[in-house]
Amino acid sequence: MSAPVLSAAGLGKCYDLAAVRVRENLPQTLRRLATGESRHRAHWALRGVNFEIERGEIVGLIGPNGAGKSTLLLLLAQIAEPTEGAVTTRGRTDLFFQLGSGLQPSLSVLDNLRLCAALLGHGRARSKAQVDRILEFSGLSDYRHARFAELSSGMAARLPFSVALHGDLDIVLADEAISVGDAAFQARCAEAFKGLRRDGKTVIMATHALDAVRSRCTRAIYLDAGRVRADGAPAETVKAYLAVARPDLR
Repeated sequence: MSAPVLSAAGLGKCYDLAAVRVRENLPQTLRRLATGESRHRAHWALRGVNFEIERGEIVGLIGPNGAGKSTLLLLLAQIAEPTEGAVTTRGRTDLFFQLGSGLQPSLSVLDNLRLCAALLGHGRARSKAQVDRILEFSGLSDYRHARFAELSSGMAARLPFSVALHGDLDIVLADEAISVGDAAFQARCAEAFKGLRRDGKTVIMATHALDAVRSRCTRAIYLDAGRVRADGAPAETVKAYLAVARPDLR
């Protein structure tokens, strides 16, 4: 049996959050320093997370806002350091849901495509060869020379997602990318996910699109308050989540 491509062992991430917002005067600061009182409180975004993910799995991370889904993706991508525990990765990965923050509204769609490709480490020759395929997949072929700011938010969201799907990643990590675009783009994405699985690629995506998790994922992990509450078949895991979040929709 081959080794898992991703594993988390006792994984936890703690942030120091400000406990008060008031400005201190000098006597208050001296008193706080003398007593050892802290102006911060510990917040565990994740705690005690354990799992192994095999090659070719399509995993949906589900749970309410603040459950720790995005934090988990940051740890898996090794962008953030865990406070405790460890992540083991075997294969090339990148956290492409953050690419949108690097896009430039004043540049053309084509220039932003090249920027996305560069951020994902695509070579110039590979990027040039794939430009037409990426634009066709994203439905932006007729907009290649338009300013990126002129696109609707739904059209703009397709670009980084499309670039990443055409990359040479072994492990694809995404945050809400499964729900971008219109129905036609979603259909193309569904086929793309099938292709990724056939090619042995692994996909882990955080999403609130529960129907998409049921239909496209091979596994789902339900997080709540930084803990894994359920991990298994998508339909059963979604059911466990809805039993807590929306018992009327079970």
